[in-house]
Amino acid sequence: MPPDLLFAFVSDTRNDPLWCDNVETVDQIEGDGVEAGARFRFHQHLDRPRSDRIEFDADVVIIDVGPRTITWQVTDKFQDRNIQLIVEPDGAGSKITQITEASFQRPPGLAKWAYPLLARRTFKGQFAQLAAYFEGLGAK
Repeated sequence: MPPDLLFAFVSDTRNDPLWCDNVETVDQIEGDGVEAGARFRFHQHLDRPRSDRIEFDADVVIIDVGPRTITWQVTDKFQDRNIQLIVEPDGAGSKITQITEASFQRPPGLAKWAYPLLARRTFKGQFAQLAAYFEGLGAK
């Protein structure tokens, strides 16, 4: 997948329900597409191990958009996160790097050490789904 095409897809958070299992809907609240200051509301869920699903909304604001780099600020009832996503060429394809800094208001019913493990598993699964999504389109 060419980096510019991949970046155009992943930087538009309205596409998240196509490749992020935990994101159910995304509504644009402010702005017009992918631009600094645009604001979105996500309805998402967290599946805790051996427990019930937790559903919640998140407020997502685009802080900065550069060439194949985007930074979001995400706020939900558990935490505030700054997420930077970088798409770079990698051989004939692309490489995605995600950097997340989070501060907890309260953990989502998990031990402090468990949430980073769950988040890492969630992100790994999302990127696997993203690869499968593009493979399904016949893109290489």
